[in-house]
Amino acid sequence: MKSSIYFDEKSERRRKRMLKIKIYAGLAAFFVLLIGAGYLIVYSPLFQIKNISIFRSSDDRNLTSDVQKLKENLKNFFTNQSKIAEFLGPENILIWKSEKSAEFIKNYHQIAELKIEKHYLGREIKISVSERERFGIWCFITRNYAEDNAELRGNSLRESACWWFDKKGVIFSEALKAEGQLINKVDDFSGRSLNLGEPVLEEKFLSNLFKIFEILEKSDLKIKSLKLENLKLQEVVTDSPLMPKIHFSLRINSEFALAALDSIKKIGFSKIEYIDLRVENRAYYKLK
Repeated sequence: MKSSIYFDEKSERRRKRMLKIKIYAGLAAFFVLLIGAGYLIVYSPLFQIKNISIFRSSDDRNLTSDVQKLKENLKNFFTNQSKIAEFLGPENILIWKSEKSAEFIKNYHQIAELKIEKHYLGREIKISVSERERFGIWCFITRNYAEDNAELRGNSLRESACWWFDKKGVIFSEALKAEGQLINKVDDFSGRSLNLGEPVLEEKFLSNLFKIFEILEKSDLKIKSLKLENLKLQEVVTDSPLMPKIHFSLRINSEFALAALDSIKKIGFSKIEYIDLRVENRAYYKLK
């Protein structure tokens, strides 16, 4: 009986010893794999980027033409995402995450969309950039008043800023003051200010603004300049020294205005002081 107990104890010790050996061997293998994976990720060229290619939707040299600067901005952006990304460095393909691209372009207003594709076998990053297309120029105009003894002596207009805006109404890049009727332009006298990346008008008014520009283009009046004098009125008026002023409402679709302008054209614009199209499906005008 004692011999049997001794044998069982010896067998149990052997089993426990083998179990410990297996556990230690497993942990050692795990740490070896972990160190090997760490080496591959950090030091091996396996995850080091060989090439970054940028494909742009536009050849406009005034937008994101500095491709090298864009690359550096992207590298800095992804490197600053975390301590791990900072440790791995910008040349490591693993820190480039396509889902973060929308966050990046919040501060890169010329870009409408940015897509990142990672090719691990070729160790290459391919970046597709869709740039905002210029639709027109939006100028914010402020009035400076000089007062003496509480009496208004006069006022002057000071151009505070002009910006390009796209077909979504988003301002995205600084522009020079445009004269004449070659470029779509809105002079905004409302006294407000906007930040880059913001729309010039509420969404419900934007489509009507673009419809007004479309009507003016189709009517062949050679008018591309509008004035927004009071935002609360939600109205714009044409700005052309050779034509009568035409008043539009941003609250309505001005599709009807094309036929009205064609009809009034027969009278002769030189005989007309102004045209009022602020009431839907109604056209009013005043003769000089």
